Amino acid sequence: MDLPWSATELLLAFVTTTVASAVQGSVGFGLNLLAAPILALIDPAFVPGPALAAGIVQPIIMGWRERASVELGHIGWAAIGRVAGTATGVVVLTLASATQANVTFGVLVLLGVVLSILGLNLSPTPRALIGAGCASGVMGTISSIGGPPIALLYQHERGNKLRGTLAGHFMIGSAIALAGLTAAGHFGLHDAIAASVLVPGILLGFPLATPLARIIDRRSARPAILALAALAALLVIVREFV
Repeated sequence: MDLPWSATELLLAFVTTTVASAVQGSVGFGLNLLAAPILALIDPAFVPGPALAAGIVQPIIMGWRERASVELGHIGWAAIGRVAGTATGVVVLTLASATQANVTFGVLVLLGVVLSILGLNLSPTPRALIGAGCASGVMGTISSIGGPPIALLYQHERGNKLRGTLAGHFMIGSAIALAGLTAAGHFGLHDAIAASVLVPGILLGFPLATPLARIIDRRSARPAILALAALAALLVIVREFV
């Protein structure tokens, strides 16, 4: 079967997902926040569905490894909001033109960067979890980047609870978003093929996280990751107007 991407595009997508996966595993965030806007520049067909589907691989691995520390009750509250947010995101994708969808994608990536920078002092109460789940659903369904609203609630947690619970949120949230996209006809065979192209990079990046963590400093890496994600998002937006 012939793939609709050139060898250069496939290589760029592979390198992007490998680096983003390694970054996620080493500093705790950055998979789709970093990868999605760059993938959108390579080919808009890589987002949101394929990036979501491929990105679910790492939370599954992380969630299984830290399964004893997962706060299942927290995930349930957020899932309620995620369903509502996903429905809203699907409506936006259905009604928007290609240009409007791409601009919305870029704006939501920038919003994700801003939320990551703000570091608001929030706690994972049921009300906060539902609200963050809803925001995550809208952002994740349209841009494949639903992590920042949820991550804000756990920024002061440490260790196994942080990794396991966030992985659970991302795994369930991505599954809900993919179900919504599929039901609305926004995720089909071509998207599944695109996702399969991205998975090898994510699988390779995961074991690279440990040696990468020894090299980079989390505090210095964070601004660079956010700046790169913001730049890529701006390029996605600018491309629609030039």
